[in-house]
Amino acid sequence: RILVENEGRFSGGHSFELRSERFANDECVQLWLERHVRSQRDILKDAIRCESGAVSWNFGAPPGEAVEAGAPVDEQAADQALRIIHRRVLEGVAAWCRHTGNKEYEKKIADNSDTPLPQLFAEALLLRVMESLAEQVLQCPERLSYVLHEIINNAQAGPNREAMQYVIDLETLHDGLPQMEENSNPYERKTHNGITQFGLNFDDINDCGIQCRREVVKTCREPPSVIVFISFLLCYRVPIMMKGYSLMLAGYIYLGTGSPNDLMTLHNGSFLHPQWLRMDCVMDSALLDALMWTGIEVSLILYVVWQRWPSLCCRASPGAPGPLWWLSRAVNLAFSVVGGYFLRQHQAGHYKQKPWKCTQEESGQCKDGRDVWQTLKFALLYWAVRAFLYVAMNQKVMPIFIYGKIGRPVLSARCVRLWEDVKVGTAWLIMLGICIYIEVMWLFPMTAGLNASTTCGINMGEAFGFTLGIEQLPGVCTDPGARRTFGCAACVSTVAGAWCMVFLGSAVDIFLVFYVSSAVVGGVMGQNRRLNDLRNTTRPIDLHPNGREFMLFEATFGHNWTCVWATMVTSLEEEFLVGRDQAQKLSQAAGRKSIDLKQLPELAADRLGFFFHSLSWIEDEIRRMGAGGLRECSKLRLTSEHLDVGSILSLTQIIPCYSETVIPSAEYLRTGAKLEHAKNVSPPEQHGVGHPTLPPKGDGLNTNLAFMISQFPQEWAFLATHAYHQTWIPSDDTHELYDKFMGNDLPPDATMKVRMWAAMRMQSVAKTVIGALQYARALQSLPQVQRYYRTYFPDKRIAEEHAEVILAHQVFGHPGGNAENDDAVLLLLEHNAQYPLYLVFDVIWDDDENRSTKQPYLSKINAFLNEHHRNYSPGLFKHASAKCTWRDGGLCVVEVLPRKFPLRLGQGDFKTQGKAANQLNALRFATGHYLQTLDCNMGAFVGEAFKIPYVLWAKFMPPATAMEARSAPRCRYLGFREYIYTKRDGMVGSLHAASEWTFGTITQRFYDGLGIRMHYGHPDFVDGFWVRNRGGMSKSSPAVNLSEDIFAGYNVRMREEASPHIDALEFDKGRESTFNAASNFFSKISGGSIAVLRSRDNHLLCERVGIFHSWSFYFTSVAFYLSNFLIDISIYLYVGLFIVFTLANIDLGKLSALGSTFSTEWVMSMGIFSLFPQLLEMILEFGALKAFREVLGMIPAATFFFIFQNKNIASSMKEGA
Repeated sequence: RILVENEGRFSGGHSFELRSERFANDECVQLWLERHVRSQRDILKDAIRCESGAVSWNFGAPPGEAVEAGAPVDEQAADQALRIIHRRVLEGVAAWCRHTGNKEYEKKIADNSDTPLPQLFAEALLLRVMESLAEQVLQCPERLSYVLHEIINNAQAGPNREAMQYVIDLETLHDGLPQMEENSNPYERKTHNGITQFGLNFDDINDCGIQCRREVVKTCREPPSVIVFISFLLCYRVPIMMKGYSLMLAGYIYLGTGSPNDLMTLHNGSFLHPQWLRMDCVMDSALLDALMWTGIEVSLILYVVWQRWPSLCCRASPGAPGPLWWLSRAVNLAFSVVGGYFLRQHQAGHYKQKPWKCTQEESGQCKDGRDVWQTLKFALLYWAVRAFLYVAMNQKVMPIFIYGKIGRPVLSARCVRLWEDVKVGTAWLIMLGICIYIEVMWLFPMTAGLNASTTCGINMGEAFGFTLGIEQLPGVCTDPGARRTFGCAACVSTVAGAWCMVFLGSAVDIFLVFYVSSAVVGGVMGQNRRLNDLRNTTRPIDLHPNGREFMLFEATFGHNWTCVWATMVTSLEEEFLVGRDQAQKLSQAAGRKSIDLKQLPELAADRLGFFFHSLSWIEDEIRRMGAGGLRECSKLRLTSEHLDVGSILSLTQIIPCYSETVIPSAEYLRTGAKLEHAKNVSPPEQHGVGHPTLPPKGDGLNTNLAFMISQFPQEWAFLATHAYHQTWIPSDDTHELYDKFMGNDLPPDATMKVRMWAAMRMQSVAKTVIGALQYARALQSLPQVQRYYRTYFPDKRIAEEHAEVILAHQVFGHPGGNAENDDAVLLLLEHNAQYPLYLVFDVIWDDDENRSTKQPYLSKINAFLNEHHRNYSPGLFKHASAKCTWRDGGLCVVEVLPRKFPLRLGQGDFKTQGKAANQLNALRFATGHYLQTLDCNMGAFVGEAFKIPYVLWAKFMPPATAMEARSAPRCRYLGFREYIYTKRDGMVGSLHAASEWTFGTITQRFYDGLGIRMHYGHPDFVDGFWVRNRGGMSKSSPAVNLSEDIFAGYNVRMREEASPHIDALEFDKGRESTFNAASNFFSKISGGSIAVLRSRDNHLLCERVGIFHSWSFYFTSVAFYLSNFLIDISIYLYVGLFIVFTLANIDLGKLSALGSTFSTEWVMSMGIFSLFPQLLEMILEFGALKAFREVLGMIPAATFFFIFQNKNIASSMKEGA
């Protein structure tokens, strides 16, 4: 048993007790609980201290001193900070309480003003300790809420009647993890503790929390193999049927176009007064709709019963069908069956064939004798009821899952969402209208003259007992005895193939229309965000007094803005993006002269140009926040003497790492020039056909260093000049520096400098770490921040309370890892010891040295535990997470958290996702209010880091300082731009970079406008409290969460939260730049899209997101991959169709005579429209001349590259199923 707090204002005598049957003795239990409590207590106190600084408006003394040392500060602000943190920590619990009907405890969290401070601290710390102890159950927030509720309900009063004793049962907390460790295969049954069931995943564990089950069981089955296809059709039935309705409308319009060569479109009446085939179309489409909905509803009922059988009786689970769902299904099924029956009975006697004489008569003489109302009254009544049911049964359900905030949205928020629904609905109606136009003008004309009656001489309605369409002509199928001949089969195949092309085309045209719409609307949004000439480096930077950029700089950062400028210039020089002379000129330009960016190297000019252009957005936000009462403008400027340092939001940046290169070795840089280096190499013990290969070591002509020098010759010259001034080489000749490095004649410091120079110009962990540290570096350069830390935290590194970088290395110190990477990690820690840089890694104790963490690191871990626990002995536990930093000339252990389970659960091919588990491992150590996760191919310029406080203030913080407002951030995720630096690495790198850059700018801007932007990966900012009590930054269940990051976006959307996108911030990012690597990337994400279809999150969103939002969700989830798959199928069909044309003796001349658009050679593919977003974004940012030159110039290479990737995506989707 451990006291929550021994002293201070939070000490109320509350205590925690840990119980488990797995521990060998009480000492082990004590160590286990104490480590987790101490760690989370320190993190919670840091959060309270930072929050009290944010609400105190007092720079004189940090509120944290009031909490721990009783310094004379505003204690009321500290009390308010604790109440805010309590609400933030328990926000997910309150939402769970509201969903499960426990309104009383929800009110206690929502309004905690009367609750004693020690109790608030104890409850917040209890949940944080549970999250830390829970290991991967942290991904199951509703399960944790249920267990917490049970613990609080069962808490007993201690000797002091006001003090409570909270008992944590580790078996209950971990329930589900032993089952997953034994069997995480969702398609295989195994028995555990007498229960035989399929493999569990984290969604099952979370569902058990929603359903308030004491024991964790399988609650939902994941669809295997071909059932995934059925799942897709059922999930996306709303947009699929809407697309079908638009296609029917297009067909109805096409039948009245009056083509002179096609009887099908002649004399069919007007739109409101149909005749002949238009009347048949109304009747046929109604009957077809009834049949389709009957099949859909029957399939949906059977599928949901099969999938949700264990949860059918649990109404609390959002995904489980409730009474309203069953009623809706019954009503729709009954209407479809009854309506279809009456339609069939009524329409059988109302069909009439259109005679061929209509082609030679005037429209006035070719009259349809049927009465419109008597013929169509049942069909029209059916369509009226169908429209009502379609809209009523597919209304948006709020919340889709469980609300993210405490309580329900206020009226103003509902009005905003209603306006968003209207905008989204209008946008999709316009896009569907464009699709209808395309189908009328291009798709349906493909079938001109190609119908069974006129082409083959057979009426297809005979199979149903009635005649329909137009009067048949004699053909190869007219004689019943000839219908099994080759000629008849070929003819019918041409007709069927042509109509299949129409249907496939209609499924793909919306994809192309969406591309063009994203280009147009995203371009207009970019115009409104003032992105014109964003990348234009021909405009000078005017830093004269009263110059444009001078005034922007001063308005944004304050009168002492020159310290920001000096840090930026120093960073450019240290990264060798500018030379010494250029750096001096840039420094001297501050407040004195203009800067001609064309005189600077390309990357330096681009970074400075973007930085100054984005300052106008920052300035606007400062004024908006000042007008809204969030802060006084003077306290928002980072160099102002009135800056409230306590109000700077704390940020933790997590870098998950596995086997990526940390710093390239000298050996690697010296290799690559031999012919054998250009060959793919088989990994050890995997030689032969069909085995994977490792990438080549070089291009066979140049060393790897020489290739980098060829890409950055000017920057290599800057390094040579630096080496000369450091007396490492006798002159500043670039060849001499290269030769000395190749001959290993440089001093160790110089060799390291070359390695770091290379690391900053390739995809490496070092580039990412240094980029992440730029935020701490930016804060360290601010005068008020320096004063703050020297006065109140002299023992801490400057900015340590506000910035933290965690390198989460999954295999550091493991025998299966890379020893060179381990050494490079230590070098990074040593060289950046002045910054708050930490290493988090997985620790394993095992008798087998091939499985255990290496002894030097184990010794440090054991020494730390021995120092803090007298009774500790190695072997008390097998797994732990360690947090270390560089201090006093060596690696120093900061914290160790014992674990029961390995980092990845499961067996064989069904282990939990490694990257998500690694992020979760670091998350328990994170101290920041806000988080940012960076992949190991990223970087950042320090100028962008100076903008981060403004971005966090503007987009996350609400426009008030009241507790109720500060407890509810405006958004949960925040996306921003990426600069793809691998565009220089050859043609593949350029193509892949263009695709990624377009998606990260104009496409995500359009998604933001639709209100459906997801989290597609890093480097998004995220609310740190949200990820702790809402399941983390990703999901890691095997077979389901292969694309782990997108599920964080799903989580935000399901809880009715926001994930906006901005263009004022930009980080560097690398992408695959070789053909094999790019293919592997597309293969992974397209296979992952199939796994997405298996998830219950996807099914829940499809069910509840609403009619028009379902279209938006389709395009933000799987539309890209499915459309590529359909395009691949259409290519086969198109080629096969012309083969069948030849077999049926139908040539281009005959097709032309029939009026079919198949007779026209398609010189320009419809896929060319996919270039529109890139073209318009480049016109916006670079200008029309450069945009057209680059986009048109890459078309030939892009065609070949993306044709291959289209096949790759289609193949991977089939294999993923």
